[in-house]
Amino acid sequence: MANILGSMPDAASLGEMRYLWDRGVMEDGICGCEAAFSECAFWPDLSFGAQPLKAMDSERARALTRSIGSGARRRQFPGLHNERSRKTYFDRSAGDLDLLMGLYAEAFERSQSRVLIDASKSPFYALNLLYEQRSFDVVFLHLVRDPRAVLHSWKKRKPREDVSEGQLFPRYSSTRSLLQWAVVNAECERFAHLAPDRYYRVRFEDFAENWQRALATDAAPLFEQVPGGRGGENSRAALVHAQHSISGNPARFILGEVTLDPNTSWRDEISGTDRRLARMICGPAARRYGYVMGAV
Repeated sequence: MANILGSMPDAASLGEMRYLWDRGVMEDGICGCEAAFSECAFWPDLSFGAQPLKAMDSERARALTRSIGSGARRRQFPGLHNERSRKTYFDRSAGDLDLLMGLYAEAFERSQSRVLIDASKSPFYALNLLYEQRSFDVVFLHLVRDPRAVLHSWKKRKPREDVSEGQLFPRYSSTRSLLQWAVVNAECERFAHLAPDRYYRVRFEDFAENWQRALATDAAPLFEQVPGGRGGENSRAALVHAQHSISGNPARFILGEVTLDPNTSWRDEISGTDRRLARMICGPAARRYGYVMGAV
């Protein structure tokens, strides 16, 4: 989704920004442009305060990971649920958040984009974007998928293509992946209350079947330039350009004309035990999103 949205007019995808400091600065991971982070034409010269990212040392990057990045979930979680905790987090992190908002602003300018896609996929990191001291508008797009498909996906062996060879994405047990699905989607829904006029939700299955129609139906105010989805064989086709994206799904390296795959193999491959577990853990929320948990 991030690559497709980033390939639309006046838009660009930054990938999973919550990993900027660990997978970008510290690990020197592979950008979506296929260059190492330190050799990318976009990221190293972006400013973070008085210095460019290329001058940041590992100690500072590690501290940012813990304060506002991928390692800050425990600090961010309370802020999703009450105003006092939110204010405490913003006050304690104000210095780093001011610099982060400045980095986003410079990314807008350097990419010459009107819309930037942050594909962090984390409601905890997204709390940062409720920080009011910023010069740009923010909306939240909640992408949800059938929990049984998510369970099946987390069991696969998948290589990471943004690091050295031999590293794999983590694999989760059925229980962990379903509990994570339940918690993350519940936290994403918090933005329907925290920013009701800036929250939109799209189902993965609808997007994969006809991405233009899904956006026009469920997120029309965000993507007014998207025509109504077409039926027939072209409804899954999209033209994707290279993005300067941090971390993320290996699909970000697939460019040109792509055809979205709804990937329903899970229907034939997951066990009856996993089906029952998904129904027990995720059933009420999944049905609210339109999934029929007892049918398949």
